[in-house]
Amino acid sequence: MSYERDAAMPERIWHPISKLEFFVEHTRRWLADVQENADTLEEARTKPHVLADTDVVRVKRVYTEQADDLALFEEQAEKWGQLADLSPSRRAKLKNLDEQLAELRELNKKVLALADELAKGIIDTVMAASDAELGLAALLGRSPGA
Repeated sequence: MSYERDAAMPERIWHPISKLEFFVEHTRRWLADVQENADTLEEARTKPHVLADTDVVRVKRVYTEQADDLALFEEQAEKWGQLADLSPSRRAKLKNLDEQLAELRELNKKVLALADELAKGIIDTVMAASDAELGLAALLGRSPGA
């Protein structure tokens, strides 16, 4: 199953350096939200059967799209980094933005990996397993489908 966007990407809009503060704050909040979602998925590792197939598909779709959005933020930060006349204050803020984006990129990968892992034990998989598969999985301490 493909989780790529089907819609054509709109023309790229470059933002002036005056928007740097907005990007730093937006990315900070974005990072907090993704960390919260990653923590929730991490908790679900012990009970993936509480998730439905649609939950995991949605997480994969959202975080695949987020990776595309993240690339746009990274490109914008790179473009700003090429400006020769950046003040030391703006350079520091841009460094902060770069660090946040790198952390966000890693968290995004973690969420997608967790979603792939959780997909093996979601309720749909458990319900589709035979009694023998469920019994064997229980004896081996694994989730059905794992």
